[in-house]
Amino acid sequence: MTEAEQRTAVVAEARSFIGTRYHHMGRIKVARDPHGAITDCGGVDCATLLAEVFARAGAILPVRIAHYPPDWHLHRGAERYLSQLESVAHPVEEAAVRPGDIVLYRYGRAWSHGAIVVDPGWPAIVHAFWTTGCVHPDRGDGGELADRPRRFFSVW
Repeated sequence: MTEAEQRTAVVAEARSFIGTRYHHMGRIKVARDPHGAITDCGGVDCATLLAEVFARAGAILPVRIAHYPPDWHLHRGAERYLSQLESVAHPVEEAAVRPGDIVLYRYGRAWSHGAIVVDPGWPAIVHAFWTTGCVHPDRGDGGELADRPRRFFSVW
């Protein structure tokens, strides 16, 4: 599969998770009937969303994520999320971000919230956010994310 095909697959897979409920460390995608109605809300958090989307799209091998408390980033400066992400992706400049890339935000004392850039490109994102309770499309530079420090990564 070419890079362009992988990026397209990542974006499509990310969008297919929209509606999945937020569940700490969950790894179950929303299920829908043939008409698109949700039959099982599933559950993911922002880290497991990224791991599942990229693995299902064939862009990375499946990733094991060690247990972490939901509020670790508020009390500890250890860069658990960042170090896991750096094992499969490399930093890119904002000007070079393309659909299928990742944006990572700083919350609390660490880089601890991730999202996937989707079409038509930055700042369009899909992410699992605890305040909304589900995976949803959003603007990566608006609302609660507007003033957050951010970094960008790519698996390609």
